[in-house]
Amino acid sequence: MVAQETQQVDQLNERIPGPFKLKVISIDECELLEKNARYMKNETFQNLVNNIKRDGGLSSIPFCYLTEEGKYRVLSGNHRVQAAKVAGFTELLVIYTDKPMTRDEQIAVQLAHNSLVGEDDPVILQELYNEIEDLTLKYYSGLDDKVLEQLEKVQVMGLTEAQLDYLSLSFVFLPEEAERLVEVLEKVKNELASDAILARNTEYSRLLDTVAKTQGAYNIHNGETAIMLILDVFERHQEDLKAGWLDEEGEVIHKNFVPISSVIGTDMIPAPTAEIILRAVEKMMSAGDITSKNKWQALEYWAAEYLSGE
Repeated sequence: MVAQETQQVDQLNERIPGPFKLKVISIDECELLEKNARYMKNETFQNLVNNIKRDGGLSSIPFCYLTEEGKYRVLSGNHRVQAAKVAGFTELLVIYTDKPMTRDEQIAVQLAHNSLVGEDDPVILQELYNEIEDLTLKYYSGLDDKVLEQLEKVQVMGLTEAQLDYLSLSFVFLPEEAERLVEVLEKVKNELASDAILARNTEYSRLLDTVAKTQGAYNIHNGETAIMLILDVFERHQEDLKAGWLDEEGEVIHKNFVPISSVIGTDMIPAPTAEIILRAVEKMMSAGDITSKNKWQALEYWAAEYLSGE
């Protein structure tokens, strides 16, 4: 019987493309990774053990590298191998390669198997989960409480009048650029009179059109660079933000705090100027004209005094 199974596996190996082979090995021949970036909660691991017991074996095959010492180093499927051992299995089917691999190549394979995975569509995931009537099989599905909680928040909206086309736009920024982007967006957010709930598709088109114009003007093709150039243009026109707190007649619209850059057009001033302002502010604080919590009132004091001499 064993000879027949071995012959069948050999026949399969002849047809498998690449340097890969199938083999039934003793679970003790497996060498687990010392460092595994993928971790599993105890509850999830126990669920995996129960599923393997129920199935009578592994339903997906671990991938191993046959080392010079004759051990099958598990590059993908460490938790499955551990769970199979806990479930009481002494042998398992693996797919392996004996092609020489450097340490870098082994790590790259490990990370690739962990990271190159798809993402769940929450709506379809909810529909599939709800189709399962057997509570035991719901548990078998492996969805934890966190995922189930998110599924409960999923609301499927029917579009009977028309099917709308949705577009997604993603940008990747370097750390310094990301910080700068957040700062600029915070400035804009502070000037909004109301919360923005949904942007119309025409606004999305405006963004794309602006990015395209910027790319054309500067002869660049990178969208992220175009966004940063748009932010540069915005920063040069920060005084235009006063339209958020000042109407056409020059009357104040609201009493919230606003960026000083919307008044003077910049956040930066020369160091000698800053030193003079600092000495004046400290003198006003010593005199009790302002406090440490409202140093900005120094500007109001100076402006009012200047305007009184008109």
